[in-house]
Amino acid sequence: MRRLVSAAFALAAAVSSAGCATSAPSVVGPEPTTLWENARGTDVVADGTFTPAEARKIARAHDAAHSCEQTARDFAKKNIERGWAVMHQCILRNDFSDLETLIESGWAEHVAASPDAASLLAHVIAVRGGDVENDIRLLRRRKMPVYSLQAALAEPDSYRGRYVLVRGTARNGRPADGGRSFRLVETKVMAESEWVTPPNSTRLSTRTAGTLADQPGVDIRGRGVVERNQRDETAKVEILHNVSVETGRELLASIKSDEPSLEPATDYIVVLRFEGVREIKIEDSDDVDDEATAVVVDYFEPESSRFARLGR
Repeated sequence: MRRLVSAAFALAAAVSSAGCATSAPSVVGPEPTTLWENARGTDVVADGTFTPAEARKIARAHDAAHSCEQTARDFAKKNIERGWAVMHQCILRNDFSDLETLIESGWAEHVAASPDAASLLAHVIAVRGGDVENDIRLLRRRKMPVYSLQAALAEPDSYRGRYVLVRGTARNGRPADGGRSFRLVETKVMAESEWVTPPNSTRLSTRTAGTLADQPGVDIRGRGVVERNQRDETAKVEILHNVSVETGRELLASIKSDEPSLEPATDYIVVLRFEGVREIKIEDSDDVDDEATAVVVDYFEPESSRFARLGR
């Protein structure tokens, strides 16, 4: 009888153990830094990759972009496709601004090979303030497939069909061929400093007095000349603010949507597919002129709270 009870107990324990082994719960690290697929840790990586929805869920589970990127690295150590799927969604967060890490680390190859590489890079540049003039230098060093408007206008035939990144503002928009066309005027952002008087500031007074003789050796009490100077100063503080400056370069851009989504007098980071130079008929005239043209692929409004480099 005692042997039968022991055997039954052992069988129940085995069944219970087997059930636990096949239904491991999913958990998330406490920080969160790394998202584990299951509690066992040894079977973290399965075949295939994450769907965009799965990768987006992982990316949004983090409090900050740097921890999201770390999780993507952890996944990439076991399955590079899953790691890049998560990293792709990390880049699209509204707080990912580490362009240097993105193009100087192991992600650079995946960024360059991605079909939306230009949009990914433009998004990051917009998040970090939209300083295209300086950030595009980093892209050139890593030979990323994105180019400047200056280079495209200098050699229009060489850059036809390539992606061009421009910070600019739209002007003279109008419907055209089921979409819209407008002039894209290139701008660059610069930080200017200004000394201002803060509210309720204290006025500082400086008084200086001197006694001078009109002739050497003469009694200054009787024949001297007395000068008194007074200077008032107000405490001031230096503040920084961004300004948008036109570079003098522009082109004719078109967008498929007929909605006036790019508002005038607003700077955008625009991804263009450069179409080279073609003849454009001048309005109210029979004359034609050569003008650079491009098609808008994507655009982002730059973060305005980040300061550019001082224009000194």
